[in-house]
Amino acid sequence: MIDLNTLVEETGAESGLVFNIDGILVESVNLEYDGNVAAMIGMILKMCLEMSEDVNTGELKQVMIKNHDGIVVANKDQGDNCVALLTKDISKMGLLLRKMDTIFSN
Repeated sequence: MIDLNTLVEETGAESGLVFNIDGILVESVNLEYDGNVAAMIGMILKMCLEMSEDVNTGELKQVMIKNHDGIVVANKDQGDNCVALLTKDISKMGLLLRKMDTIFSN
């Protein structure tokens, strides 16, 4: 089980959420409209998963969304479990990507 509070604290992310691929929220930290965000990121992950299958590039593991005001890093495990971290500090991108690479391997 993912300790979301610890994950957010260790990475310095502003917020985070745990949800399933269908966008059903399980838990969130410091996030307004968390159900809507879970649904939207779940849809993005599902579309990217289908695209990965269609173009035969292997199984989807991670999606990163970068905009002018921050980044979102979302990971999916072997099943339907997902976790996402959000930050407005672009300098934390490397730390978020590295930490997110380890969350489902433990």
